[in-house]
Amino acid sequence: MKRLVSSAPVRKLKNSRRALTGKVNLEAGGVAGFESSLERDLLIVLDANPQVLRVQEQPFTLTHVHGGRVRRYTPDVLAEFDRDEIPTVVYEVKPHEVLKEDWQELRPRFKAAVAYCRRRDWQFKIVTERHIRTPYLQNAKFLRRYRAMDTLYVRQAQLRYTASALGPTTPEALLAAAYWPEEERALAIPALWQMVARGDFDIDLNKPLSMRMPMQLRE
Repeated sequence: MKRLVSSAPVRKLKNSRRALTGKVNLEAGGVAGFESSLERDLLIVLDANPQVLRVQEQPFTLTHVHGGRVRRYTPDVLAEFDRDEIPTVVYEVKPHEVLKEDWQELRPRFKAAVAYCRRRDWQFKIVTERHIRTPYLQNAKFLRRYRAMDTLYVRQAQLRYTASALGPTTPEALLAAAYWPEEERALAIPALWQMVARGDFDIDLNKPLSMRMPMQLRE
């Protein structure tokens, strides 16, 4: 699996008493900073996506003219992907209500960002909680703890062998086929979720995880 890394921001992140600020630990061992809980959740989503190679918070600052004045704008996050057909994406993170209420003020800076990204064959995306706070985010948060665990090699080997024989299955059916005693099945659950977290199974993470959802071992 490719490891997600981060780059330094072009400006220091702001501390705020009104918004949650801090850093997200990335799989590669680095960190990425955020200035709101919504930015934090976007970073968690990106960190869980195996196609994301690099993230950078506050990636660049551009200038634009609005109302006869030169103004500066710094987007929130930039993400690079490991496939040529997926362009680099620059994200602006805003709560839906803030976006709705302040649209006329925000629109000129977003227009400038769109033009900036088009010149580089990038995409500019405005994302709200409606885009970020989805079942995928909940799954990513749940699986993060298993990605950080030491690899449970023996139990994973047993689960992999059984899954290759079963073909399409579910977490519940795989555990039942791999281990007869219920106690052993329970002990194997962390190894199963660790494999899911590391992308060993073809499973739809856009739906809430359950023990009865379809999955299949990746080739």
